[in-house]
Amino acid sequence: MARARPDVLALETVPDADEAEALLRAAAGAGVPVWLSYTVADGRTRAGQPLADAFAVAAGNDQVLAVGVNCCAADEVDAALEAAARACPGLPLVAYPNSGEGWDAARSVWTGASSFAAARAAGWVARGARLVGGCCRVGPADIAAVRDVLDAAG
Repeated sequence: MARARPDVLALETVPDADEAEALLRAAAGAGVPVWLSYTVADGRTRAGQPLADAFAVAAGNDQVLAVGVNCCAADEVDAALEAAARACPGLPLVAYPNSGEGWDAARSVWTGASSFAAARAAGWVARGARLVGGCCRVGPADIAAVRDVLDAAG
């Protein structure tokens, strides 16, 4: 991928701090900046690690240009951004949660209602998020609403 000369590599939807460390080692020396974003639940990585420990793997790594979360419920973002900011002070943050619906693998259907609310984006930006959007099942109308919220916030 690095040979394609991208502007940045997104190391995203990372469920585990050990995986994040491996991805950062793999990207080292590629000459391409990266952002690192975890998928989280219940205030921890999907593997159950404390977010402070997970984000600490990116602290001081000059290749990392931003850290944050993606593919998680929107109500997980605020606490995760706070943990990311404490672990990696000065780095821009990333926030692009999913719709919050659940996947029923046995029936192969999405369940529940979307909990994605564009209005939350202004708070994410206030916490330091500079890359803001949506992941799974967040559609174009949702992203347009995020843009409207951020435009209105100035």
